[in-house]
Amino acid sequence: MTTFPRISTTTIGRHKDAPRVWLEGRYLLDAGFGPTNRIEVEFTKAQVVIRLAKDGPRVVSSKRQGQIPVLDLNSAALTEAFGPITTLQVHIAVGEITLTPSHTDSLRATRCRNGKEGSIFSGGGLLSEAARLAGYQPAFAIEVNPQYADIYEKNHDAQMFNLSVENTPLDQLPPVELLTLGIPCEPYSTARTTKDGAKRDRSLPAEAHPLSDLTIWAALLIHKLNAATVVIEQAPGYLTSGAGYMMQHFLKRAGYTVEARVLDPRDFGEITGRRRSVIVAHSGSNFQWPQPSRATHTFAHIRDDESTLQDQYFTPDTKPWLVNHWNTQIAKGNGFASAQLSDESTSVPCISKRYMAGQGTGAVVESTTRENCWRWLTLNEIRKLHRIPDSYQLSDTSKTLSGEVIGQGVIVSLFQKIIEATRTLGNVQSHFHSAIGAQSLPRSSTPSQLGFSFS
Repeated sequence: MTTFPRISTTTIGRHKDAPRVWLEGRYLLDAGFGPTNRIEVEFTKAQVVIRLAKDGPRVVSSKRQGQIPVLDLNSAALTEAFGPITTLQVHIAVGEITLTPSHTDSLRATRCRNGKEGSIFSGGGLLSEAARLAGYQPAFAIEVNPQYADIYEKNHDAQMFNLSVENTPLDQLPPVELLTLGIPCEPYSTARTTKDGAKRDRSLPAEAHPLSDLTIWAALLIHKLNAATVVIEQAPGYLTSGAGYMMQHFLKRAGYTVEARVLDPRDFGEITGRRRSVIVAHSGSNFQWPQPSRATHTFAHIRDDESTLQDQYFTPDTKPWLVNHWNTQIAKGNGFASAQLSDESTSVPCISKRYMAGQGTGAVVESTTRENCWRWLTLNEIRKLHRIPDSYQLSDTSKTLSGEVIGQGVIVSLFQKIIEATRTLGNVQSHFHSAIGAQSLPRSSTPSQLGFSFS
């Protein structure tokens, strides 16, 4: 015996050049829809109701010599009711069947479009800055590190949740059109050691890392907020990891159109090599990645005034450990020696999180007047390399902290272009979305679904 209400889904097909919904099964008998019983069908705002009616104009048909009831709706009125929607929720009660848009299609059609951006794993806010420059208004950020949160708040008038994601009160997050996520990349980076300095066990998958579950938390937040567009940036290895594949499958199942690539800023007019996995999940059509372009500048264009930097240079005599390290790495041929930048350099290696702490693998700048004489990049040069606006405030007490924010952030100009591209997308559900009314679907429908109306 069927227990009611019974809920399932069905698709709208085609038959004789008209949309068609076909329902069959023994559950229809339990609901009272036996063969030859008469019914009436009511087509209204994104809803079709099939009722038993003694004098109804239609009749329940059957298969297998009357053993299996069949309801066959083959009418252009389905298009008038549901527009482009093709998957329906079927709510069956005794004597009445209600067809409404599926939960996923309802979410897709009602995604927030308020011009605001929310940031998850926000760091110091560089991805939010790219969104702001692209025309969005930052509305909230989730960042567990209090120092990074302080830098974010210096630059964005947005609500800060200085919490780990599992402690974030989801019901207090404001609605946003754009959701940006800088999911921590440690599980998918090429670093040979863990945060505590221990050697990584390469026999284990990336998902064995204690931060790998943040992809799941990210998915929960994406589903909760139902933003029209989602932009995720991660380490290059993320796209081909188990977590990366799951995230893309999740986004597609949630009704998004998913675009995913590993991008190198040097292919888009920049001279830094900070390659990133980028996932853009949108609710529109015809998304276009930024057009590739060649850099029109060299390191000379971002070099600071050398007259103020002479005391920052070092030589083999003043830093013998560093030069010895370079010679050892060159002999090994493993690529871990520092790149040496001149005015003519057209490529600068990725600036790491700990660059400002003076790591032995970080790029150095050659002196223009002395041989075998180098210095580290200045914080201002790194800012210019990442296209961070002069007005953007970093730490006023710690260059190392500022370097961490930049080293974990994005190339602002590149992500500004990516986000700008999402603003020009047409809404594939525009016919449906523009006609949303204030009325709710029946109580029996899936929670959070809305009613729709058509002209």
